[in-house]
Amino acid sequence: MEFEKELLKGYIDIIVLSVLKHKNMYGYEIGKTIKQANKNFQIKEATLYVSLKRMEKRNYLEGYWNDDENTGGGRRRYYRITQEGLNFFREKVQEWMALRELLDHFLGVNINE
Repeated sequence: MEFEKELLKGYIDIIVLSVLKHKNMYGYEIGKTIKQANKNFQIKEATLYVSLKRMEKRNYLEGYWNDDENTGGGRRRYYRITQEGLNFFREKVQEWMALRELLDHFLGVNINE
């Protein structure tokens, strides 16, 4: 199913944070993980890096360079979620759940049926 760009726009950061909650990753790996999780959704590289930069600026993420020479390529910038990022993620999940409950009510959807 195709999603409207504007609908997803506000959730890109949350999707990225949800991936980084499990392990530190570099940009390409984040995009690949998102694509593997849901074949119907693929984040564009430019969108991903804008999101990473924005969240790093807001202290939701911390970026660091991996100097391990065993990466098979050049240096990679890894990202880890900060406590502030984790708090933001949890807040947004609560917000999403409340919104979903509201929409389910008005759309006549009962997830328990």
